[in-house]
Amino acid sequence: MSRRTDLLRQLVSATDSGSGAPNQEKYLAATAELILTDLINIAINGVQTYGAGTLVINLMEDSTVYMSGNHIEEDLRLAESNEDDEVVTLLRSLMEQIDSNDWSKYVLITIISKDGARTFNCEAGGSQAQLRALAGEFTR
Repeated sequence: MSRRTDLLRQLVSATDSGSGAPNQEKYLAATAELILTDLINIAINGVQTYGAGTLVINLMEDSTVYMSGNHIEEDLRLAESNEDDEVVTLLRSLMEQIDSNDWSKYVLITIISKDGARTFNCEAGGSQAQLRALAGEFTR
């Protein structure tokens, strides 16, 4: 069981216990910060191992994988050969973000949902202020 899964199970059991709303909100915020810190660490490890890229969290398929720029370029060539304009547009945009990112400060995390895909640059140091700002972006 992953750390994220374990934290989410703890969150669900705490929610079911009937704890008060103020404490529940603090617990939710702390859990979200831990999960985001974990994701940022996975992205940092991906950059160190595979080079510039993004941690892709696919909410529709319940998968998380680090994709380097090389992997994305391979997918881009495949999408172009299949004439999949939507995927081509997404991957080209993603490559632009990878090329322009300041890797000394930020990692990239891409969220894919039924509403589309969105890429965030996240401070690699993982400060709480940055995590709260990122959490605000996730809930918009």
